[in-house]
Amino acid sequence: MLTAGALVLTGGCLGADYRDLPVDLSAWDDGWLAAVEPEEELWVGLDGNNVRPGQAWELVEVDEAVLRLTTSEHEVPPPGSDDPGDPHLSTTVFGFVGVEVGRTPLRFELVVDGERVDVAEYTVDVVDDACAAGTAAVANRCGGELFSYQPQYLQALNHGEQVDLGVGEESELVLHANALHPDVAWEIADHDSTVIAVVGPVALGPARSPGDFSEVDPEVRHSFLPAWRFTITGVAPGESPLVLEMVVDGQPIDVYELTLAVAE
Repeated sequence: MLTAGALVLTGGCLGADYRDLPVDLSAWDDGWLAAVEPEEELWVGLDGNNVRPGQAWELVEVDEAVLRLTTSEHEVPPPGSDDPGDPHLSTTVFGFVGVEVGRTPLRFELVVDGERVDVAEYTVDVVDDACAAGTAAVANRCGGELFSYQPQYLQALNHGEQVDLGVGEESELVLHANALHPDVAWEIADHDSTVIAVVGPVALGPARSPGDFSEVDPEVRHSFLPAWRFTITGVAPGESPLVLEMVVDGQPIDVYELTLAVAE
């Protein structure tokens, strides 16, 4: 089962209220430009750190004369859930609303015991007509497909899930870098090589240069962050964990886990 998570800013859920969805930024969108109008909503959802799931992200920079924080909430999923439909990642969600026309940085930090372990940064323009904002991320009501790319691979959202493979079948996993440590690769910490073969990490590099808000190809990964790709192949029937770690100065700063079930 290849689970493709959503990586959508002007996309999101399909359905009757698809066009009513506001701008919704994630960690993949680090570095990007977004545009909203006065009184229009903007949301930021940041995945928590799997080593420290109880730690919430903090808002550290915004011009409140341009963009006002309306709500924030940290959600930690209950332990022990094996249902793929249940969340396995902790998430901090921030809600904002446009105030006055202008531009503001929007910066978040994840701090543990006084030490920063991750950052996320965006630029937000509050404008009179968001739908005319060119290549900025805008709400679905504006149409267009600037960020409609749907990745056909496993990613951070699939942490904690079971993935079904056949013998000889492949699945790709792509994890973005930590913004504070962009050159540190994810490493394979544990897997059963008699059940699955894992190749990686393969460096993908950043898809865009910092500050490049030029036109987006909807078929191309748009992140400013480097990423790392792993290819998983079913070898023999059985079940195997797959544990990846990001290690800095000898200490794991993040972890990612899957269960691979391989069948004939």
